[in-house]
Amino acid sequence: MSSSKKSEMMTLLYFNLPGRAEISRLILAYAGADFEDKRIEFSEWPKLKPTLPYNQLPTLDVDGQKLCQSMTVARFLANKYNLTGHSAASKAQADEVCDALKDMQEKLFPVALNRNNPAVMKENLAEALKVCTPGFANLEKRLESRGGQFMAGNTLTWADLFLHNVVRMLTMCGGESALAGCYKIKNLNSRVAALPNIK
Repeated sequence: MSSSKKSEMMTLLYFNLPGRAEISRLILAYAGADFEDKRIEFSEWPKLKPTLPYNQLPTLDVDGQKLCQSMTVARFLANKYNLTGHSAASKAQADEVCDALKDMQEKLFPVALNRNNPAVMKENLAEALKVCTPGFANLEKRLESRGGQFMAGNTLTWADLFLHNVVRMLTMCGGESALAGCYKIKNLNSRVAALPNIK
């Protein structure tokens, strides 16, 4: 194996579920990147946890260097595959949207993780919708103000992929009501979902 090929090898490590690594998986899938999607079971976690820099997943190994923190990993990959935007302003717009989406995603995790407990899931969904409903309404306005096609810079960025990820999670949790009136968000999500490496 040549050194140039070796330098391109990447391993994304996370649990065997979407979670905080899914945005990175979507970026890698969209880019058609060659990487190892290494997934562990929860039974492996106690032994692995103390070996990690922050005792957290996901991590991304790139040519022997380990990157940590989910948003750092996703942003690194977005930069690597030219999905951050084409100007300083559009990059900031994409970051803004991703930060807003992360707030909503964090509220949805307790819903998704309790799908086998309907009472707890219902309670957690009600709390999540208090954040997601106004959150998506705000993103709808931002999208409209930016031309209505993409969340940043009038071109596809990691913000659009992250949007798709969170909308998919919201739908899985039964929270579609948060998207009421968000017609441009729904249209954008449908277009992202139809991308060849995403669908």
